[in-house]
Amino acid sequence: MEVADNYIERFVHCGLCIDSIPKGMSPRDYTNNEIGIMNNGFIQVWCIRHEKNVAIFDVENGMIMTDPDQPLDDIEVCDCCNDDTEISK
Repeated sequence: MEVADNYIERFVHCGLCIDSIPKGMSPRDYTNNEIGIMNNGFIQVWCIRHEKNVAIFDVENGMIMTDPDQPLDDIEVCDCCNDDTEISK
């Protein structure tokens, strides 16, 4: 069986999971997400551990909403790259 290459440049993780990762454990080993297609064709990332939305992708219109359950006025800026961490267009 041939192994596929991983082309991911930015990962999507639940913010609550990231805040509570046990010392010495990676986000990949700790987070527990489901990814699926919604009735409207959007792609949803769901955190199983915290039972909350992580991201919704509108592929057709090129829109990404991260943490859609969070109010828009609570958007934070990423320390490492100064990107909006909650909503991207």
